[in-house]
Amino acid sequence: MFKLSQFNFILSTFRLLINHRQRKLYLIFFLTLFMGVNTGFSLVILIPLLQLLNRDMTVSQDGQTVFLQQLAAKFGINLNIEPILLVFVVLLTFTALLQYCKALLDANYQQSFIYEIRSRLFRKIILAEWPLLNKKSKTNHLQVITKEIPNLASYLFYYLRLLTSILLTLVYISYAMVVSVKFTLIILIAALLLFILLRKFLFKAFHLGSGAVNSYTHLLKYIDDFWQTVKIAKVHSSEAFYYKKFNEANTSLLNIALRIQKNQSLPRLLYSVAGIIILVLVVYTGYRIDHVPLTSLFTLILLFARIFPYFVSINTDISMILSNVASVKLVMQLDAAFADPIFYQPVNLHTIELNKEIKLEQVQFAYPGGKQLFNHLTDTIPAKKITGIIGVSGQGKTTLMDLIAGLQKPDSGKILIDGKLIENYMLPYWKNSIGYLPQDSFFIDGTFRENLIWDSSQLITDEEIFNVLEKVNAVHLVKRFKNELDEYIVNYKFNFSGGECQRLALARVLLRKPRLLLLDEATSSLDPENEKQIMELISALKNTVTIICVTHRSSILSFFDKVIKI
Repeated sequence: MFKLSQFNFILSTFRLLINHRQRKLYLIFFLTLFMGVNTGFSLVILIPLLQLLNRDMTVSQDGQTVFLQQLAAKFGINLNIEPILLVFVVLLTFTALLQYCKALLDANYQQSFIYEIRSRLFRKIILAEWPLLNKKSKTNHLQVITKEIPNLASYLFYYLRLLTSILLTLVYISYAMVVSVKFTLIILIAALLLFILLRKFLFKAFHLGSGAVNSYTHLLKYIDDFWQTVKIAKVHSSEAFYYKKFNEANTSLLNIALRIQKNQSLPRLLYSVAGIIILVLVVYTGYRIDHVPLTSLFTLILLFARIFPYFVSINTDISMILSNVASVKLVMQLDAAFADPIFYQPVNLHTIELNKEIKLEQVQFAYPGGKQLFNHLTDTIPAKKITGIIGVSGQGKTTLMDLIAGLQKPDSGKILIDGKLIENYMLPYWKNSIGYLPQDSFFIDGTFRENLIWDSSQLITDEEIFNVLEKVNAVHLVKRFKNELDEYIVNYKFNFSGGECQRLALARVLLRKPRLLLLDEATSSLDPENEKQIMELISALKNTVTIICVTHRSSILSFFDKVIKI
């Protein structure tokens, strides 16, 4: 039985389609119907047109033939094979032109739909609050954005095609009824029996579709696992381990794809063979027993030759809809998981000056279901100084930095910047004032220039880049390449040492011209010598920027002007 939840699910997916360029959607739908009706009309009109060529005047002619004969005589048209075939050519050529236009409309509409949904979902993901985003699977998001959204589009368009196929089938059936009610009913009963007998293939399509989604998820995960641990894989010589895992998912995906294809092709074959047999029986019976006129029989054959493919199309469309349900659910779940905010981008995104202090007043915070990290925490972080936040692992050092940066919100209490509370509308300005340097610096595959000005909203000249590189003692890292800032490098961490990567990452942060520099265990992966060099470079900056350094290492305590122990 069709459940209400299933009906609501279908409606929720169709809302996505209806909300996208409604007029063009209606145009495509009605154009499809018109083309089908026009093609059927072209076939049905063959009967009177062909009867007009019958020179035996003793043979009775139907009303349509007499009407066309009188109409031609009125306009002085001599009806023979040439003008009749010309009319038929014009009708079919007109249909072919419409088919061409519709194909372009279909492609444009479907691709723009995919573009809109993909853009909207990615916008929702990147604008999500940090606590929510941090709980989500990267692999799942990647799969939805790249693969499942096109499957959603296919799902919806198969529904539209199913609807038009049903309507066009009804149109062709009505045309066939005009020619022969009895033979048309025979065809319909046979098609209904076939649908009932082959319904098991539809249930199978649903389960195969779910299996395909799961196998693709595993495939993406194993690819990501390898790149996350590629150096370990090479050192341990465990390539075969990763290949085995990948190949298991890949083999599963291949087998399911073949089974889906077979599950769609076998019913299509059975429908086609059954249609041929039934059509032959109808023709034989009509000609030998019922003595149906050859012109009517010819038209009946043409109509049935179109009706049965629609039966096949209806069955295929239902199968494709069911096989894509799992993909659609993934998209809808991701869509429902996030709010839909808009980009708040002020005309002039200036920075917030930090001249005095950051003040923590009675701050309380705990993660849902977790222990209380801060209980009425009150302290100050002086401007233009280096403040260290130290403590054992798991006590909330990084969380305190997240609260200051606006990624998390305190359960109660206040965080004041120069005595001013940062309201929600001011967060973009505050975040534009911050530079963040994590423990593991990221680099994109690209040029030095692209990496160094990666997310800066300012126009940065090459001269400014080299000035900052000079400050962090990293000019030689760029100069050693022939193309300097235009040098394209992939896998940066395999081209530079840990200390060199941190110098380049620090340069990128400083090019944002921050008022507050956040260092989250930024030196913990460095050896003592490199750590000392990086901290000396950072110390030289404190006259122009406020610095907060989260660390668990006592070796750099001497660089701090103030220490907050968690």
